[in-house]
Amino acid sequence: MIDLGGRIDSWKDCLVEGARPSEMQVSGADVTIFSDTEAYTTCIEFPANTGMSSASLLAVQRLIRANKDEPWKIDLHQTIPWSLEIKAQGTLQCDCRGCVALTRGKDRRTFGGLIG
Repeated sequence: MIDLGGRIDSWKDCLVEGARPSEMQVSGADVTIFSDTEAYTTCIEFPANTGMSSASLLAVQRLIRANKDEPWKIDLHQTIPWSLEIKAQGTLQCDCRGCVALTRGKDRRTFGGLIG
């Protein structure tokens, strides 16, 4: 995405007050532990202050650690619209550098022309 002109927003910018949806509602949370060093969480997110009455996103986080005595760290966070019929502003892909958001364009129901 970056090679195609996308912008990474740093974690400092992403976590500043007001930069992320407040009052996020979560449903259907689940955890899968693959090994002592890798686990995943999934849930459906309902952002409350986006100006949309029915936005819903599938959220996935990958957690890793060096060994079973270390604390878990988020290695990846991604959200995607739950379905085409339900309103959502776009998709979010985050890693250790920060986050890249892709939003729907008016042409061809794609995310900014980068996917689709």
